[in-house]
Amino acid sequence: MKKHLIKIFPLIGLALLLILSACTKNDADSSKTPASPNSASGEKIVSVGIVNPISSINPINTADVGSREVINLLFDSLYDVNEELEFIPKLAKEFKSDDNQTFTITIEPEANWTDGKPVSSEDILFTLNTMANPDVHSLGLPSLSVIEGLDDDGRLPEGEESITGFEIIDEKTFSVKTKNPIDPNILKENLGYLINIIPKHVLKDIDPDKLHLDPFMENPTVTSGPLTLVKLANDSYVEFKANPDYYRGAPKIDKLIIKIMPSSNLVAQLQTGEIQMVHPGVGAIPVQDFEKVRSIEGIKTIQGKPFDYQTMFFNMNVFDDASVRLAIVHAINRPMLVDTLLQGEAEIVNSSFTTIHPYYNQDIEIYEYDPEKSKKLLKDANWDLSKPINLAVPVGNQIREQAAAIIAENLKAVGFKVEINKYDFPTLMQKGKNHDFDLLMMGMPLRVDPNRSSNILHEKGGMINYSDYDNPKINQLFADGKSEDDPAKRKIIFNELQEILNVDLPIITLFSAYSFKPVSDKMIVGEPKSMGMFYDVHEWDIK
Repeated sequence: MKKHLIKIFPLIGLALLLILSACTKNDADSSKTPASPNSASGEKIVSVGIVNPISSINPINTADVGSREVINLLFDSLYDVNEELEFIPKLAKEFKSDDNQTFTITIEPEANWTDGKPVSSEDILFTLNTMANPDVHSLGLPSLSVIEGLDDDGRLPEGEESITGFEIIDEKTFSVKTKNPIDPNILKENLGYLINIIPKHVLKDIDPDKLHLDPFMENPTVTSGPLTLVKLANDSYVEFKANPDYYRGAPKIDKLIIKIMPSSNLVAQLQTGEIQMVHPGVGAIPVQDFEKVRSIEGIKTIQGKPFDYQTMFFNMNVFDDASVRLAIVHAINRPMLVDTLLQGEAEIVNSSFTTIHPYYNQDIEIYEYDPEKSKKLLKDANWDLSKPINLAVPVGNQIREQAAAIIAENLKAVGFKVEINKYDFPTLMQKGKNHDFDLLMMGMPLRVDPNRSSNILHEKGGMINYSDYDNPKINQLFADGKSEDDPAKRKIIFNELQEILNVDLPIITLFSAYSFKPVSDKMIVGEPKSMGMFYDVHEWDIK
């Protein structure tokens, strides 16, 4: 058995900083954030604050991080990932392979759906076949094109109804065969971690092209996770109750409430006890409030690592000259973003891997803040500075909105005319998919497998290739990275890939903030985590 486990120059004036909050102030306040549902005295209720609205809870067609967290509470996956970048089992009891090409996976014997039916190998195959079906509205399986029976886009070929590389051995055991030997972490991440299993017996008779319209996809009544859905108010809260028959143990809390609010309200609700913790991945507290949070009686804080990162996409159809993209990079005062805006609680990175990732290339050049060089590059490129450019930014994360204001001033200082356009997250994602922007800011989560961390951003057809970037050499390197099962050789491939991307600059990583994780001392068990936030939610307990 082979087991692979990854341990895995001049500054903007002070006046700008003083007006930042005015530039980015969200009109919403705590009084406009609907209160989470109350319940009878004696129930154990935990409330978690986030800023991202929930766009959808369709388990096979939702990509934004906030929505994915809700889905993960309802539909278990085979694996989760912890803060050490290790894959930790959920539905998967055993994962083994003798050749890194045929993988045999055993499902936890006690894993059942909430209607009592077993979570089975048939459910795994049904989920994969459904997502690979071109008639189904889904995210597809582009990262699982390594499996026999799927085409290069991770779809079933015309005329095929089932993945030939998938074999059902028994009710709780199945095997997956890949086209060639691969690093097992590709499968653990893209099949094990990022796919939520759906119930075949509930959904099998629905027409594939109408599945996304079925009420189940937004109000699931049969689930497998530690909690079941009580109510979803997309922009306000999500309420869950315990699943007493959960196979990993009945939850100790009666209810979990995820409350959605502007980041400026998170601190106030920690103070009042309306929330017991903040989700670090989708609930960033403004850095200027860190000390205030640290001083709140009954709140402890945990300093985290640089997991997620803020990035800015260049629309390659607008900025088709690499020297202009480089000019923009040199114009952005990233040291100021880190040292002043984030008060040193972040680091500059030039990659879709942060410094804690084992595939991070430490040798790539980090571009300096140099506005004079930026001006020269723009002059040499004959760039028309009279043409206005728009910077698209999602609302909710105060730090990101303040960073956008600083970046806009940086770009104006070298001659650009910049207009900031703010959108809710679903609208921003749609603009990204349609390449309907000039520059676009967004946060990205860290992934364990290097292909998944980067190919969705940079590979032709990638799920979040908002830049519309297409470099055949990069596409080939991604293909090579998928088909190589030796981690040392994969490291060489991804080092080269990062070097090319650092020249082409389809995106620029702005910074990676250290996660700041406050939690109430009323929590007996349970604390915020940047990875695997709700992995042990069934063990959470509160005084």
